Amino acid sequence: MSSSLLQSYRFKRRDRISVDTYTLWQVRSGLVRTVTWSEEGEVVPLGLWSPGSVIGVPISQIEPCELQCLSAVELSRLPLDYPLTVEMLLQHTAQVNRLLQIMHCRQVQGRLLQFSCWLAENFGQPTSHGRLITVRLTHQEIAESIGTSRVTVTRFIKQLEVEGLMRWSGRERFVSNQALKAHQRELMIA
Repeated sequence: MSSSLLQSYRFKRRDRISVDTYTLWQVRSGLVRTVTWSEEGEVVPLGLWSPGSVIGVPISQIEPCELQCLSAVELSRLPLDYPLTVEMLLQHTAQVNRLLQIMHCRQVQGRLLQFSCWLAENFGQPTSHGRLITVRLTHQEIAESIGTSRVTVTRFIKQLEVEGLMRWSGRERFVSNQALKAHQRELMIA
């Protein structure tokens, strides 16, 4: 079925959408974060999804699941018999595996830098000095994504700014070429 024939739903930044066991959504525009919760009630991010991504419980196999709009978002609700392709499943698996790899970096500063580089590579625009990140995550959302506190994220962002590896103030979110090259070397070693 052509995705142009599917009904679209529009959501505002910060809207939250509860999803059920049988619904798949395709991101048409914007950025969506999928989350679940630990037994203690802490947010557990499952991924960040951009246009073209197919998301929902049938693909993540995790309940409860909520979609959080990180920007203005347009989603299409897919029919129950929508065929999941191998490519869709591999994209989903690759992102989950990369985020899991980042979470297992022992040092929080390293985790933050790896996550920032991942954001830059996947959601950034190239500049002559690095990549400008187009995703607007709060320090709390970053903390949830890398398993630390908001205060720790703020402290390490300031430290990485002093080191010239990133700028993360106001509306500017930037990762330097130096940080990105070091990140690529780490990925080759891993």
